[in-house]
Amino acid sequence: MLSVKQISKHFGDKIVLEDISLEIAEGEFVSLIGPSGSGKTTLFNLIGGLLMPDGGEIWKNEDNITNTTGHISYMPQQASLFPWRTILQNVLIGQELQGRKEEGLAKEMLQKAGLGEVIHSYPHELSGGMKQRASFIRALLSPQSFLCLDEPFSALDEFTRLDMQKWLLHIWEDNQQSILFITHSIDEALFLSDKIVVLSAGPAKVKRVFEVPFARPRDEKILLSEEFLKWKRMVLEEVQR
Repeated sequence: MLSVKQISKHFGDKIVLEDISLEIAEGEFVSLIGPSGSGKTTLFNLIGGLLMPDGGEIWKNEDNITNTTGHISYMPQQASLFPWRTILQNVLIGQELQGRKEEGLAKEMLQKAGLGEVIHSYPHELSGGMKQRASFIRALLSPQSFLCLDEPFSALDEFTRLDMQKWLLHIWEDNQQSILFITHSIDEALFLSDKIVVLSAGPAKVKRVFEVPFARPRDEKILLSEEFLKWKRMVLEEVQR
């Protein structure tokens, strides 16, 4: 379990985060939604130990990980693959940094991701969706069990994005790693998540936490259901309030 306890952060006179508390259980998929500039990426940087909070603590199970690195795996908005490394070499880099390399597992996961034929290709030879899949496999193969995904599908077109969401659910259900996911899409958050945390405009505070009621495994048909639209309205009203 990851616990964020009363975290606050300011830059100069600007308060970005104020008394943020949330919990992500083992194997739970949690989405963060809030206005642009509400501090979601700053919160990721705090969880990852890249920034020091001005108040509060971050715990992973029984360990206080505040301002320490190496406890999470992070996937940014862009795939950020190294152009001089093949796809296989790219997905193995997290393991290499830890002094180990499970090439067989990497090839198996790339095969499941539909990338089995391009493992020796370079990033410039792949489509945007293929690069995002490779980036996600790299995050999964890192030794950390907690993943922070920062709007990984925001640059994709609508159809590719839905395909990637379905693929992400399929892979996640197989691996059951804990995920904290930033998105501006309520549809995406409802389709993917167990729980949605709504942040206010800056300084960001937790306005409300929604427990998503849809059973797993999920089918894209729920996106057009009355129940889904009802929950979308509820979340939207909270975001706009």
